[in-house]
Amino acid sequence: MDSDKRLIFLLLCLGNITISFNTAAVAAAIPNISNNINQPDFLVSQIVPFYMVPYGIGALLYAPLTRLVSYRRILIVAMAAYAIFNLVGGFSHTLGQILFVQIGAGIAAASSTPLSLMIIGEFFDKDIRGRLVGGYFGASFFASTVGLIVMGLMDWQWLFFVPAILGMITMTGLIFIKTNLLNRIHESSVNYFKALQRSEIRNVFIFIFVMSALYHSVHKWYGMYLFHEYGLDKKTISVFLIIAALCGLFGQQIGGYLSDKKGRLVACYIGLFVLALGTGLLSGQYNFLVVPLVLGIISIGWTINHNSVSTILTDFPDADRPIMASLNSSVRFVSGGMGFALSKIFVEKSFGLTFLGIGILFLLMSLTVKRVMPSHA
Repeated sequence: MDSDKRLIFLLLCLGNITISFNTAAVAAAIPNISNNINQPDFLVSQIVPFYMVPYGIGALLYAPLTRLVSYRRILIVAMAAYAIFNLVGGFSHTLGQILFVQIGAGIAAASSTPLSLMIIGEFFDKDIRGRLVGGYFGASFFASTVGLIVMGLMDWQWLFFVPAILGMITMTGLIFIKTNLLNRIHESSVNYFKALQRSEIRNVFIFIFVMSALYHSVHKWYGMYLFHEYGLDKKTISVFLIIAALCGLFGQQIGGYLSDKKGRLVACYIGLFVLALGTGLLSGQYNFLVVPLVLGIISIGWTINHNSVSTILTDFPDADRPIMASLNSSVRFVSGGMGFALSKIFVEKSFGLTFLGIGILFLLMSLTVKRVMPSHA
């Protein structure tokens, strides 16, 4: 890998760190935010879908834009917008203000992953893409870990101030990096409806839609689950979720190795089985010290599966890659936000039974892998 490509990859990871810093921490901080703004915590939980659904819709904008505007300019504008919205978020005092910030930040943040997957697929060799995808998404778990530390030690407003600072740093790096690679535009046409008429593309995204909806119906409730089921304070919740995030970072590297060395499908199966096991285990009641181990199992399973499917997307032909990258982020976040919102009906009645049912559904999803994954997987 030459120095220009290495620097590009580092900037992509920094952008991912920027947008991932508060994704897990804000969801985990819902009890604290609700207390601070004097609103019920299940009402404040709206901040999750108000970020995820606009993110998913916004992701569809970026592939068409790459036909008109260079990767560099799109990322610069998006990072600047993301920084501004988060700065406003840090000074917000009402739920309405926070929800407005979440919408804008979600649309801006949606640029990072589609463009990064497009760039990895276009600039880097196939035999290292799995590890690069693992490194890229691993950066998000590193960022989540730091964000959770901040959540446990500082006021929730810093969950917005820090991404604002990181966004400006990332924007500056994108402005001054000298390589011409980022000045490219992608000349292939972008037609989402036409692409989804092809079964090999449609089936993959049906799989992604279901997986993401189920996963976020578990993952985004961690803070509330630990608060309501175990009565933990924000520092303890922070520590538990840090352990889960570190396991996710580890899982991304395992997923990258398995995807490159053992095959994408093998990694997909292994991830699903581990994910189903961990999610099902959440239905039980344990000594509270056992809980972070269960959360860690879920993180490892999810990231192995996530890496395998994301790597499969980078293997599609150049003409398909912008569509695949944008649809990936769009489907994951729209379905994740919808899954989270729908699961509220069930978790208000029972966290344990909800998670047990989702674990069984993950196991059933393993039966579909060979049918839905494309022939090149």
